[in-house]
Amino acid sequence: MGTELANVVDVASLQKYDDKTFDGMSSSTFLPRLQLMSASSDMCKQGKFPINHYAQITGQTYTDVGAEVDVLVIAWRPKAMKIGEDIIVSHNPDCELFKQIERESEGKDSGCMYGPEFLVYIASTKKFATLFLGSKSARREGNNVRARLGKAATMKSQFIEWKSYKWQAPTCIACNTPFDLPSTEEIVAEAEKFNNPTEGVEQEKAPSSSERAR
Repeated sequence: MGTELANVVDVASLQKYDDKTFDGMSSSTFLPRLQLMSASSDMCKQGKFPINHYAQITGQTYTDVGAEVDVLVIAWRPKAMKIGEDIIVSHNPDCELFKQIERESEGKDSGCMYGPEFLVYIASTKKFATLFLGSKSARREGNNVRARLGKAATMKSQFIEWKSYKWQAPTCIACNTPFDLPSTEEIVAEAEKFNNPTEGVEQEKAPSSSERAR
């Protein structure tokens, strides 16, 4: 066994600051992403993440939040994303960049996606996150997520089969399990940042291939 301070003292009793303060000092300027990890995702192919579970993704850290995840749906915005050497993002559907990405998304392996992006609060991890419905099948569920604005929702998945293709897509239903909410001040602050994004190049890791497909 290695040397451990816990053998002689309660380490928690030595800490002046709490976990929330630590998260504020070490977190990225980007919110975590909530993403359905299907069988086509690299992490699932490598056996590093359960298939058809949702992941809370922060940088390179994938946290399994289950096959079903309860969230509070807070706000939404348009989003178009092009993945290449850089990650180019637009939230303005009236600008030419957004329209170009939307057009290019129809091409195979274009690296382009567009759709609604939601600000959510994940009940199990007590974290704010974004949920981007950027594929064709995910966009179809956008109205159901939007219908839960200001309410709790449960994100699940459904099996879809079309011609020779088979895949899982996100679904959204009403959540009947009560959970604790963050303070009004926290919700308003996160919504304010979410509603005023920057345009252009993002440095955060791109969504995996599972989110780009179908």
